[in-house]
Amino acid sequence: MVTTTRALTVVAAILLYLGPGRPLLAQDAESNEVKRVIREETESYYRSDADAWKCTWVQDSTAIRTFITSGSYSVALGWDKFGAGTVESIRKDPTPQPVQVDRTNYVLRIDGALAWAEYDERTTFPTDGVPPLLARQQRTLVKRDGQWRILSAGSFVESSFGTFPGAIESRLNAIGSDLIGAKNARDAIRVLALNAQLFPGSAAAHLSLGHAYAAAGDTTLAIQSYEKTLAINPKNEAGKAALAKLRQKR
Repeated sequence: MVTTTRALTVVAAILLYLGPGRPLLAQDAESNEVKRVIREETESYYRSDADAWKCTWVQDSTAIRTFITSGSYSVALGWDKFGAGTVESIRKDPTPQPVQVDRTNYVLRIDGALAWAEYDERTTFPTDGVPPLLARQQRTLVKRDGQWRILSAGSFVESSFGTFPGAIESRLNAIGSDLIGAKNARDAIRVLALNAQLFPGSAAAHLSLGHAYAAAGDTTLAIQSYEKTLAINPKNEAGKAALAKLRQKR
């Protein structure tokens, strides 16, 4: 009797262990798939695979993309407001961008066909000379026809705030770009020249300075700035196009 009781106790313990184990394994599989889709959205974008990027999204009027930095806030409601344009942009320049993306501090919840994730993301551009981009990311996904798809994406770019080197560069670049837009090329050059001096390894800083010189009509210095951009990042398509355009005018 004692042996039987002990055996039943062991069996009950095993069943108790295995019982919740199956849904936990299923939940783990779903979590891994949700994270895979989130990862694929970013990786397909940087490797310039427009079709793969498109397939990670819900492609209808309910999709939404929000982007927040220290100098800008944008919300695009509906796939046609951001998805089609992004696909077109990727196909126009199919050159892969070498980046390293690390994600930490995941918070993930799944309830039936709805999943919500939030995480820290660090994006490093090894060939561009710019500081890593730090952001708190949010994704909402829905499961349709057995496949997880992104319904909503939000990016809060932490490195654009405070004293991060990238934040300072970004703010100076934004000020310079606003001055160019205001037809004040002289002051734009002052701001952007300082930015290029503070961040000499940034292709973006030299590119913006080149735009300011070009707006001021100083072709020689504009060409020099674009050449520095391409020396830092030979694959910078904006720098290539701007340089070619100015050389044609000479």
